[in-house]
Amino acid sequence: MKGITTLKKYITLAIAVLTLHALPTYAQSYRQLVIEATQALEAGETADAIENYTKAIALAPDNKANEYIYANLAAAYIQEKNSKEAESTYNTALNKFPESKRLLQLRGNFYLDAGDLKKAQKDYDKILTNEPYNQEVLYHRAYIHAKNEEKEKAYKDYYAILTSNPDNHKARFALALLYSNDNKREEAQLQLDHLIETNPDNADYYTAASNIAEKQKKIELALTYIDEGITKCRDNTTLFIRKAELLIAAKQKKEAKAILDKLALDGKYSPQMNILYKKCK
Repeated sequence: MKGITTLKKYITLAIAVLTLHALPTYAQSYRQLVIEATQALEAGETADAIENYTKAIALAPDNKANEYIYANLAAAYIQEKNSKEAESTYNTALNKFPESKRLLQLRGNFYLDAGDLKKAQKDYDKILTNEPYNQEVLYHRAYIHAKNEEKEKAYKDYYAILTSNPDNHKARFALALLYSNDNKREEAQLQLDHLIETNPDNADYYTAASNIAEKQKKIELALTYIDEGITKCRDNTTLFIRKAELLIAAKQKKEAKAILDKLALDGKYSPQMNILYKKCK
């Protein structure tokens, strides 16, 4: 899972904030530097972006807009895979803007992407102290708890998300997978059934539901989920391959091979098909 916040969102904020804060005359060059840096960042010219953001901050070190500029500067370093400078930029920014939940969350996301779960959770915990129902932060922290085998804490965070927003499909799907990994398959199935009912065009839900049914040795039920998914998502190759897998498990190899042949004829090749063809013999 990637935790890094969408870069474009903060590029847009960086430009917008410059129109919200009244800049003194001397700072017109500051504004121009930021605009040029942001354009460079959008174009993937990270070296130019870093140079101009750094100049802008040096020119107006106390400008409130720098909260956004630091975020973009760190993003530029991340694009350059310079984790050391990215972390240093976030730390400097939070020293200047210690109350910024935005920067704290971005640093937490950075740590999460880097695999430093302990530091990521520390940042997330700080945010949740004041914003206990922050959906994105709760989701990330639940992921960390699950990775650390702290399942009860993960459940608690997912429940908190769904209590305040029952339509959070991402959190409900993650909860279903956690139930499944915890061998609570009936609970997982209930969550997936809800997701399928409320969001029937997502092929991943049908695949996950079929996986759980298969683990319960309910092959017919697994096939029912996949057939329903194919009805809703006719162009999804993964569902057809999954059906072939289940048919092989049900010893219906002829039918499975027919599905694979049809996929091959339609040019929908997948490396997994070679393995399944061998199982059809």
